[in-house]
Amino acid sequence: MTVLETRNLAKEFPGVRALSDFSFTLEKGEIHGLVGENGAGKSTLVKILAGVYQPTSGVFLIGGREMRFRSPRDAADKVGVVHQERELVPHFSGWENLFLGLEYSSLGFLRKRRMREEALRFVEKYSMDVDLDLPASELGSGRQEMLAILKVLFRNPQVVIFDEPTAPLSIKECESLFALIRDLREKGLPILYISHHLSEVLDLADRITVLRNGKKACTLDASEADEQKLIRSMIERDMESQYPKRNIAAGEKLFSMERCSSEKGKVHDISISIRRGEIVGFAGLVGAGRTELAKAVFCGSRFEEGKLSLAGRPFSSRSPGESIARGVVMIPENRREEGVVADMSVGENLVLPLLGTLTSLGFIRRQGAVRHAAGVVDRLSIKISGLSQETRTLSGGNQQKVSVGKWYGTSSDLWIFDEPTQGIDVDAKREVYTIMGDLAEAGAGIWFISSELRELLAIADRIYVMKDFRIAGEFHPPFDDEHILATMMGEERSDVA
Repeated sequence: MTVLETRNLAKEFPGVRALSDFSFTLEKGEIHGLVGENGAGKSTLVKILAGVYQPTSGVFLIGGREMRFRSPRDAADKVGVVHQERELVPHFSGWENLFLGLEYSSLGFLRKRRMREEALRFVEKYSMDVDLDLPASELGSGRQEMLAILKVLFRNPQVVIFDEPTAPLSIKECESLFALIRDLREKGLPILYISHHLSEVLDLADRITVLRNGKKACTLDASEADEQKLIRSMIERDMESQYPKRNIAAGEKLFSMERCSSEKGKVHDISISIRRGEIVGFAGLVGAGRTELAKAVFCGSRFEEGKLSLAGRPFSSRSPGESIARGVVMIPENRREEGVVADMSVGENLVLPLLGTLTSLGFIRRQGAVRHAAGVVDRLSIKISGLSQETRTLSGGNQQKVSVGKWYGTSSDLWIFDEPTQGIDVDAKREVYTIMGDLAEAGAGIWFISSELRELLAIADRIYVMKDFRIAGEFHPPFDDEHILATMMGEERSDVA
């Protein structure tokens, strides 16, 4: 039975056709995967279905009736969306988040006891381990995700859309999420599942639709598809070219830490080195300390023991500004909050670190600033309508390029990339790998943190594994992926010395 059907949906913005002639169906009790590059039209489709955008042409039907939502509030009881950025009020309890906008009241007073009891009964249906009395901010990442899902389900929608739900989750939390999604399918709920992780889409979905340049490229039965077939449909490029690795001869030692420990940063007995022209990967499970170590170096945390050196000289820093001045830059994991200023234009973001060199008598030399920003846009192939476009309106991949590009023009030797490909499509990932290769070839050292072991194996020249805020192992090519994974998980390999 068809629950959701789109017929020739299209959405145009000034100068851009984001979605064109899109038709597909979603059946009762089906998980339908939706994949495509950033900018392929996935977000536009979701916003039309959720009432954020009105289609330029075409229609969509739910339960055989044509829908015309004027706002997300109109759509909430028909289409529920679990967004990558959780829509929770941090200081509200779990049950208060569930009832947000649906509160029971009597004589001007909230009926809190009734709401809490009803919320607890509702959660029992899904066997979720979420403490509804705790503020959302005190829940772990996985339980916050579960609460966000419960908030959507509480409105009893006819269709549920999951938009990149696993991005902030650990492996164990992902398994719990997948079990829940399969349970929802068994209950007959139709699910549209969007993810850049093709393996999880193939594992979960019954059918998969591929979007390319705003148009439907194909719809496949998951049993007949594989990653290579999906990638070809998405970008018409073979999987082998997704990891463009260059053979670059490593130069002199650029950065090193010798037996460094920090109680504040929690890291213990860290000894690492990075050479010029080298991409050094950092693997580990969530909570292993990889980001904390990188931030300790970049933000200038004090190490009580050990010594650091950069470019042959002792290195010490008291702040990110001092690290930048010394030639260390960082592309953070949370690009929307830490990597770019979302409300500023692309051009403004790209010149922020260079204002000191682009100003004269307190005024920005506009021509120089525009020339530099335009050069970075061209060099990194950032897809924008113009330098004045707000950064928040860019796709995830293009936001990531802005986060990287703002450091172009600085005299930076050590580039720290923290999960640079998280939440971006396969083509944007390839471009990020190319950027890292270009920087390494120019003599920089690359510190590359990733939770995706496959990309570390393909791109890194060496790999450090962290566990419990320590270095658990160092690996050289040819890499033994099983040994690396065992080290990440703290397991012993009897066949490896």
